[in-house]
Amino acid sequence: MLSLITAILLLFGTVTPSAAGELQPPLDIAAVNSVTITGEASHIVFTAGDGAPYQARVTSTRSGWFSGWYSSWFADQCATRTTMEVRERTLRIHVVNAPLLSLSDCEVLIRASLPAGSDVSIEQAALQARLTGDYGAVRIKGHAADFALDGHAASLDISGDAVRSDLRFARVSNSETIRLDSRALDASFSFGKDVPISYTVDAKASLVDSKRDSTPGAKPAISIRSDYARVTIR
Repeated sequence: MLSLITAILLLFGTVTPSAAGELQPPLDIAAVNSVTITGEASHIVFTAGDGAPYQARVTSTRSGWFSGWYSSWFADQCATRTTMEVRERTLRIHVVNAPLLSLSDCEVLIRASLPAGSDVSIEQAALQARLTGDYGAVRIKGHAADFALDGHAASLDISGDAVRSDLRFARVSNSETIRLDSRALDASFSFGKDVPISYTVDAKASLVDSKRDSTPGAKPAISIRSDYARVTIR
């Protein structure tokens, strides 16, 4: 019995991880001023600034227990029918994951380099998004959302059943609005030194750790509504 277990472990140990496959060539998005992502779960990595080239690409990688067996024994590509197109200056991406009965899942990774000030709207069942740079209006909605911003956004609206957010502002224009609405929230905020902010927390149970006082009427203005919230403000 021990030898059988050892053989199984060796088999898993020698399986080659599945390589990422690009679903289509990079898409030129120099004329885009907004992005909309819908559909199933994905991992999103965006940058926004003044440096070209502005491109978007979607890749898919197998994960799960049988991902290595697929890559070693089968030649088929990761089963996802994610689509990407530009329409009326909006990059539209609809994520479709692997079939329910597939032995391994396809993790869809979306990467894009956007013009500064672009708006972003993401509405998915589950998402992990990392945004770096300068954005306009950012809207995030998902049952489970893991979101991070390092840079600036004119406004942020994040909602979901379970939300984790890490918002680090490199600058402020004293006009920003931030709204978070969820059942369970773990949120952290970081602003520049001596930046006046205002914030309200409406929660059944909350733990707020803030190094800053709330200044009525000041912006950035943070509004938090959640059943259970842990909030850190620096």
